[in-house]
Amino acid sequence: MTAMKVPPVPMWQRAVPSRRGRPPLLWLVGVHGGAGVSSLAASMDWAGDAGQRWPARIGVGADMDSPLVVLVARSHMHGINALQRALLAHKHDATPAGSQVVGVITVADSARPLPAPVADRRDDTEALAHELGAQPWRLGWLEPWRALEPHELAAWHPAADTTPLDDTDPTRTPPQPVRLLAELILATARAAGAKITARAHDQGAESASQ
Repeated sequence: MTAMKVPPVPMWQRAVPSRRGRPPLLWLVGVHGGAGVSSLAASMDWAGDAGQRWPARIGVGADMDSPLVVLVARSHMHGINALQRALLAHKHDATPAGSQVVGVITVADSARPLPAPVADRRDDTEALAHELGAQPWRLGWLEPWRALEPHELAAWHPAADTTPLDDTDPTRTPPQPVRLLAELILATARAAGAKITARAHDQGAESASQ
């Protein structure tokens, strides 16, 4: 059977610029414009904003990028189709060597329920993500985000304490759905990173013994 031909995804040709002082644990990649990557990255201080391009300089050096990727799409048909294409590209090795898609996020484009065809397509796309070892997550409509720029959003981190006042102000702490999502993504990324580290250690030990 002839292998499926899939065009390469958009990639960075250098290390992805990061506004934070330390390298991100993972990269958020939008599969289309307006997916919500900038707002999500601003809300998670350990996640990097890769825009709509995949990190391609995968490695552990100072000028290299984390291999861990979370794809982001809006929950309309255009967004879900773009997400499905990105997953198919990853399945058929049209993404940067060493990339590991640990999850996909569909961000609600409206407070209303999805039309049935879009919901069905999302289910199919999330099944494909599962097949590739990625966790599917859904983020509902966030009305407070409509009035704020990404740089105005508060960032979540595991040690953060939240007061009742903070919980009503997205400039002081992310909305609860974002905090819950961030916890899930962080746990998944840490587990994936631990596996990569263990595998590299085993390979190093094997090479040393030869």
